[in-house]
Amino acid sequence: MIEPDGSSWHPAKDAARALKECVRRLYTQAYHSWSEIPNSIRQAMFNNFKTMCTWESRYNLVVGTTFERKASARLSSWLKSVRDSGERPDWMLAHVFDELGQYWNTDKFKAISDQAKMARGSLKGGSLYTGGANMVGTIAREMEKELGRTPIEPEVFKKTHVRKKGNKSDPDVWVEERAERTFNDFHKYVAENLDSLVQLTPELSTQIWKEKVVGGTHKGRCYGLVSRNDVRRLQSGLEGIGSSHQTEALDGVQIATISDQKAKLTVALAESERKRVAEQQSMSETVQQIKEQVMNLARRPTTSAPDDKSDENDYVDLTP
Repeated sequence: MIEPDGSSWHPAKDAARALKECVRRLYTQAYHSWSEIPNSIRQAMFNNFKTMCTWESRYNLVVGTTFERKASARLSSWLKSVRDSGERPDWMLAHVFDELGQYWNTDKFKAISDQAKMARGSLKGGSLYTGGANMVGTIAREMEKELGRTPIEPEVFKKTHVRKKGNKSDPDVWVEERAERTFNDFHKYVAENLDSLVQLTPELSTQIWKEKVVGGTHKGRCYGLVSRNDVRRLQSGLEGIGSSHQTEALDGVQIATISDQKAKLTVALAESERKRVAEQQSMSETVQQIKEQVMNLARRPTTSAPDDKSDENDYVDLTP
């Protein structure tokens, strides 16, 4: 049983394994990205995912949306690994690997790739992360159990952006310079602007981080707070189911039901067409057999009827 956890699910590892198996199993053509995969195949992938993971019906829309987003990101990551290594993985068909290789060598793709590299290199791009398959929400819950309180944003941020140490005495090794600088800027602002008697609550730390340290949001995202914000928004929305949120959840159920019905109808139509073709072929064979029988009968020689006159000439009267 899984449930929404920010931009992912909980437990994350089981769902990640299921998603990987479902997507790779049906990736049988050289689709350059998730958006190029036909909706029917993407729906089939999600249907397989539903056989491996279960969740409450009120989460249908959230889980479906998360599946689309994560499948898109994972496929992009897998294809990049294949492109960088130049070797075909076991899960990829040979003809798919060859077609992708041809596409990756085109000027069109190289231009797209260069543009993406420039975007990733900008200051307001994404960030490196050490959490692996565990999402920020999962790590925050684990920290809450350890600390006996709700951790503030910088604590979770450091947990997910400092590499694991071999020994506790080892110095912190941040995944990137930007992460260390942001963390230090937060504590510098707190030391210079907050009275020592002010309690640094999770809400206050989030406000300081967002407004005073990282400079607000960029394209709807806030550096270091994305997943945590998603967790709070989803939790507050799902707890308030009963008005517009209930409608959204019901829409998710209806969408999933309609998708299932559509998939079943497609299978039924395909089976019906197969039977129709088989029956038509059988009928054609029967008609051909009847034609051959008629032709054989027409070619047989005819026999003449017996001559009654010859019988009359052979008659002998035996009366005295």
